[in-house]
Amino acid sequence: MEANVKGNLISLLIVYALFFMWGFVWNLFNVLATFFQDSFDLSNIQVSLGTSLSFLAFFLVSYPSKIIISKYGTQKAIIMGALITGLGLLIFFPAASYQNYNVFLTGLFILFSGVTILQTVCNPYIGTFGAPDTREARINFAQGTGAIGAALTAPLGGWFMLELFNGNIFGGIKAFYLIVAAIFFLLSLMVHSAKMPANKTETLHTSLLDSLKIQGAFKYRHFVIGFIIMFVYMGAEAILYQLMTPYFKEIGGVSSARAVKFSSIIFYGLMVGRLLGAWIMTKIEPAKILGHFALIAALLVAISMFSNGTTGIYAITAIGFFISIMFASIFALATKGLGKYTNEASSFVIMAISGGFFIPLLYGVVADLFSLRASLVVVVVSLLATSLYGFFFKRIKGNNANNELINSLI
Repeated sequence: MEANVKGNLISLLIVYALFFMWGFVWNLFNVLATFFQDSFDLSNIQVSLGTSLSFLAFFLVSYPSKIIISKYGTQKAIIMGALITGLGLLIFFPAASYQNYNVFLTGLFILFSGVTILQTVCNPYIGTFGAPDTREARINFAQGTGAIGAALTAPLGGWFMLELFNGNIFGGIKAFYLIVAAIFFLLSLMVHSAKMPANKTETLHTSLLDSLKIQGAFKYRHFVIGFIIMFVYMGAEAILYQLMTPYFKEIGGVSSARAVKFSSIIFYGLMVGRLLGAWIMTKIEPAKILGHFALIAALLVAISMFSNGTTGIYAITAIGFFISIMFASIFALATKGLGKYTNEASSFVIMAISGGFFIPLLYGVVADLFSLRASLVVVVVSLLATSLYGFFFKRIKGNNANNELINSLI
């Protein structure tokens, strides 16, 4: 029994390490964006392709991830995800050697394809490590470790590639990406060697045809609405990240350098909020926290819309703490109580991250027709919808007993 507990702890730590590492690589490309723009004389659209490709990977690879899990199981799916992520990182070596931007973009897409597989399999899997009533807290804590990784990206990656290798940044890119790729390969080996606990939500299919079938997650109302909410929320989050620097310059009259410093505050709020939110969710019902936090975030955006100077800036930066629990909470609630359909639901909810690609297009139309300030209405509406999902989750989900009965009959 003691050996089993120890084995589960080691497996849990490995999965947490994966969350940390994919959080770390999430923003690596952004660290190099300005360098790439100057080195390759890129337009803003060409630079933004880096962000677009990451969201496109979530759109294209999430459902194939479900097929991989159904065909090969949780443990092998994690190994594949880590290996593909490592492969994407490795491609940065020849890209830097030949100084070819298109090869960098190819590596980035492969990297995020691997991250998509890891997100699809690990988010529901981490929820099985313990009691069902603390599932949302575990997913939030795991996302918190990813937030720590994301917070360390700029200081570590920027220092290594842009400062330590100043004068030979392409050499720094090759060395740094080789190191990070090696870590992912090591983690894949650790997953292969570890005795990973069985995934209770796993349903294996021996044939590819069975794996391709959409099984039954769409029979659950709370999943369908949760999928839509994730799509619009991720769009709102992407808008906030894209908007911050130009918006701060517009309403605060600050320099670009100062606007960047202000924008970094939101990421520290994300890190603190996710770690603290995991603890809060063991004390308060997660759906209620989601409802209140999303409502507060919407109010902060509205305050910023009608404010100028530092008031408008700080209203936006304060949002980091309140949106910190959004992704993990929406994911956990949308996939709650789905039993054998959990992995299928997970693949679609991860696909909804592509809202970060599609919704900002709407924001761009509003910004061009009116102003950056007016475009924030898209964010407010998205956050209010998220808040309603939290407040009315119990009513949306309906009777648990009926859901379980349906699940057992299908």
